[in-house]
Amino acid sequence: MTRLSVPSTPATRSTSQTSSPAGASTSGSPLLNVADYCLAALAGLAVLFVYDIHYLLTQPYWLDEAWVADTLRAPLGQVPRMASSTPLGWILLLRLVPGHDPERQRLVPLAFTALAVAIGYLLGRELRLTRFAAGLLTAAAVLLSPAMLRRGDLKQYTAEACATLLLWLLVAGLENSWSRWRLAAVAVTASVGCVLASTAIMTGAAALGCLGLACLIKRQWRRLAEVAVTTAGALALYAVVYIVVIKPTINPKLAYIWFPHYLPGTQGNAVAFLRAQFHILAPFLGFPGHAGRVATVVLAAGGVLALVLLGRLALAALLPVTLLVVIAASAARIYPFGDERTSTFWLVMVPVLMAIAAAAAIHALAGAVPRLRAVPPAVLPAVPPNKGLRPWARWAAAALLTAAAVAVWVPGRAPMIQARLLNPQNPYAQIRYTTAHFRPGDVILVNFEASYAFAYYYKTATNDYPAVDVAANGFVPQYPGVPWVIIATDRDPASIISAVARADAIIKAEPRGHRGQVWLITDHMGWEEALWWKSALGDGTVTTHTFRSLNGRPQEPLMVYEPPPAHAWSGSAAQHAKAWSLTDGFTSQL
Repeated sequence: MTRLSVPSTPATRSTSQTSSPAGASTSGSPLLNVADYCLAALAGLAVLFVYDIHYLLTQPYWLDEAWVADTLRAPLGQVPRMASSTPLGWILLLRLVPGHDPERQRLVPLAFTALAVAIGYLLGRELRLTRFAAGLLTAAAVLLSPAMLRRGDLKQYTAEACATLLLWLLVAGLENSWSRWRLAAVAVTASVGCVLASTAIMTGAAALGCLGLACLIKRQWRRLAEVAVTTAGALALYAVVYIVVIKPTINPKLAYIWFPHYLPGTQGNAVAFLRAQFHILAPFLGFPGHAGRVATVVLAAGGVLALVLLGRLALAALLPVTLLVVIAASAARIYPFGDERTSTFWLVMVPVLMAIAAAAAIHALAGAVPRLRAVPPAVLPAVPPNKGLRPWARWAAAALLTAAAVAVWVPGRAPMIQARLLNPQNPYAQIRYTTAHFRPGDVILVNFEASYAFAYYYKTATNDYPAVDVAANGFVPQYPGVPWVIIATDRDPASIISAVARADAIIKAEPRGHRGQVWLITDHMGWEEALWWKSALGDGTVTTHTFRSLNGRPQEPLMVYEPPPAHAWSGSAAQHAKAWSLTDGFTSQL
């Protein structure tokens, strides 16, 4: 097996005196180094053309985003216990975004996407392959990764991908030039980084393990000891972060929700589980289609092989070891495996490995450009023999091959560029309409799922976010100081009947003939829940308001109930029994 020719570095100079091939990355030219960082910044800014920025900053938050947005209106003292499904650091960072536009916080995940692309470029540069080519390919891989193109929502997944790329960059730097400071940076990113990116500890643990494995294979005992000490320090730091920040926010409901993604889930054994989960994740790995999946696996394996040939054993093992860590965490019911959102942090590295394979091939092909014969001085007197032509020929070959590689990658991602991929379900239009047409004596009923968007978009903020066991985020907004706003605390018949009974009491208190109407704001409501609401509300006039589409997406309708003029409606015992019989019926049909 032959190794790819790379320029000597402090880590390899003692064993190799090979001269740097033309076009390879070196650290000797300040001008070229500045160009590298400028290209990294420009690559990051490319997100402005890949994502529909106006859409991201105007599309109302959907359910999973809304409960994150609620933390922005909640008193700061309540925020730590509201961080069960979102890292505390991420929530605090969102609060720092200036301005008044309600969806402006999506700039934060977009900024981390840009930062991830820039780090992707620097990772390619750190591989010391053909200058600019490797960085541009790895940056394009991150920018157009299928997993990243879907991540415009208000969650921490782009920060987790960014942390993963940073750890890869630090490992690449360590393999170029061993440094205790870089090693300490890996430990700090892996442990303290969990405050902002939950998965940093898994990627960081894999990174430290791979560095130790590489030292063991190369018999670098002193470095192995340094890795062991650093790992112990990282675990100590993470223990502090876990006890102080993470443990108080753990919600057992999350384990119930993620059960299908905990090995073996609903499958008979681990092999069946992994096969099923990889089948789900296949569209987010690389090229689409069956042939594309084969090409993705081959190219990713080629990237691992290229890193081995480059002598970068830690980087070569990093993604496989990360996968083993995630699968082990799934088996231990600590972290789900198979969900494309929570897997973004490692999914993005598959296209990066593919880009590394392409960059290594370009480096080898450009290096194979034959040495040109001497040019007679009479023809080109300004060009010394054998100088100048071969490097430029390599540059031209590398540029053409890089453009060809990008041209192969882009078409498969074209449908997702500027695509509007956010979940369109939200009660924003219902909330605005109700606020504009509400009259004294009316009652606003909000179903459980709509409560989070209501608490964020309603004109009156609430300071009450009581803890509940039925929600994955651990809380549900309530309005004790606004009696005409009633929020169901769950989606079951008992909670619905209780909410209707409270509304009934308000309606009964009004003079007969002047009783108000009930505005029912709903979100993610299934047919069972719709029947429970209908049964609990009883007889009356029902008016349904529909709304124009927003950003090309339909809005959920609003239902308005008016009680019969002769009597007040209420959650009677007969209606209670009817609702519970509906429950039994649904249970028996499942």
